[in-house]
Amino acid sequence: MSPLILCVVGALILLIGFFTWKAPRLTSVIWWSLVTTIFVTAALLLALPGPFSEKALWITIFVPLIWVLFQFWCYWDGNKWRVAGGLIATSAISAIIVFSIDPLV
Repeated sequence: MSPLILCVVGALILLIGFFTWKAPRLTSVIWWSLVTTIFVTAALLLALPGPFSEKALWITIFVPLIWVLFQFWCYWDGNKWRVAGGLIATSAISAIIVFSIDPLV
């Protein structure tokens, strides 16, 4: 990856982290639920068995539902830091899965 992309991604993570520190529930609903949904669905697409086309179809159908479930969780749980931490941890675990699985297998 180029140094420019790494700098931009690092700056975005720092910016989202700063806003999470200031307003964890709002940032969780707007940013972390979206990032977590993207990484969870990408991890499911790579990790689940079966033909790629069938997995992609079903995951495409369920992406809005997963995103809305994460958003509901942001307001359902009374502890705003537990939600932010859970979404960040889930997206980090999913990102590790995505970057560690070889897509050609």
